Amino acid sequence: MKLDIIDLKKSYGDFSVSLNLSVGVGETLSLVGPSGSGKTTALNLISGLAKSESGSLLSGGEDITLLPCWQRNVSVVFQDLALFPHLDAGQNIAYGLFIKKVNKKERQLIVDEMLELVRLEGFAKRRIHTLSGGERQRIAIARALASRPRALLLDEPFSSLDAPLRNSLRRDFLEMKKGALSNVPCIFVTHDQGEAVMLGDRVALMSAGKIVECAPGRELLLNPKKEFTARFFDAGQILPADFFDLQNHNTSSQNKLLFLPNDAISLEQNDGWKKIILTMENAFFEGNSLRLHLIGDYNDRTISFDLLAGVRTELPTKGSLVDVFINMDLVSHVSE
Repeated sequence: MKLDIIDLKKSYGDFSVSLNLSVGVGETLSLVGPSGSGKTTALNLISGLAKSESGSLLSGGEDITLLPCWQRNVSVVFQDLALFPHLDAGQNIAYGLFIKKVNKKERQLIVDEMLELVRLEGFAKRRIHTLSGGERQRIAIARALASRPRALLLDEPFSSLDAPLRNSLRRDFLEMKKGALSNVPCIFVTHDQGEAVMLGDRVALMSAGKIVECAPGRELLLNPKKEFTARFFDAGQILPADFFDLQNHNTSSQNKLLFLPNDAISLEQNDGWKKIILTMENAFFEGNSLRLHLIGDYNDRTISFDLLAGVRTELPTKGSLVDVFINMDLVSHVSE
């Protein structure tokens, strides 16, 4: 069932959260933003763990705003998973069903089904402390799905795991979207930009309690509408709107900034690309890429310019002049 969040609001002193979002059937919406932007508060409002001051929450067109959390049938996978250590894996999965007084035989059938969905067949009697981090994550997701929820909310469920395991579980999650999660609207909260783009059909970027921009991840990376979006995703460079001579470029938007996506910037000369000359300031490795920090003069002030290059790139010496080539066809405007 589609999930509609309409003007849902909550204030804590000087800080307030205001939400307007829709999540389609089987869609995963990644909710991403810096620490303190209101992501967890947003989940608490949707799940009913926090009471909204105004607005509406609709599930399949049904207004569930006033229902307490235990009647909403919205499942949450918490960051710390909140599994019960005194119960085995199967009992953890069945806990919500037990509270709802589902009979024992049906509970067992659902537990077996959920274990199969998360590829942990035969784990029903395993104690929680004997499970790996990844297996615990899957048990938590199985427990969340056991109640056939209206929606599934995940609050940074992979953040405490090491990088290889995180990557493995991300792929597992994408596989579950094709099966167990194919009809469930999901909201996946994360602070990791790459995870948000990988797992979300759309990505909602949050700042100061509000959604700044919401679109497919590819669109946010290649054609953001806001300066904050471009900077948060490190999607490219932001320059003053009149940095280039743009007589043949669209400059109809006054007081806007230029956005240069990373793939529009190169150290290699390309036909038709515009050349600018900058000064080498610094360089450092970022995983599989090399970041060159360059500077240039603009209207009696210094402009900072970062360029991502391959790790085999020959480094210019500090203080040397560097030719940088820009594909002006990919340059767009962003607003502040």
